[in-house]
Amino acid sequence: LRDSKSEAELRALLNDAKAMPAERMRAARDLSFTLQSNAGHRIQLSRLRLGPAETVYLPGELFIEYQLAARRFLGGEGRTLGVAAYGDLGPGSIGTEIAYGQGGYETSAVSRTAPPVEGVVMDAIRQLVQRSR
Repeated sequence: LRDSKSEAELRALLNDAKAMPAERMRAARDLSFTLQSNAGHRIQLSRLRLGPAETVYLPGELFIEYQLAARRFLGGEGRTLGVAAYGDLGPGSIGTEIAYGQGGYETSAVSRTAPPVEGVVMDAIRQLVQRSR
């Protein structure tokens, strides 16, 4: 979870009738994801395998590095892998660790995750793809 506004700050912005609608909507999304995360909600990743073809379903708007890693983790010639993101848009954009330090739109306020998310997501993808190969 990204360090951003506190729950109280997000609630105040959400309830501020003078705030711009876009600011209030962002506060609502941030507050929702913060509350879910703090309550221990886990985002589910899943995989569908049909013969040599597989699809991995992942959360957020992921950087291409995650899809490329899934391909490496899958291994094996003659296997087809599709990656579908946006399974849970709560985290928003999910960048790589280095990308958060480089700046840019995708790792700005549209991302509700912090740089260590890369390790968490990569480990989850590896476990998902390598399970019952």
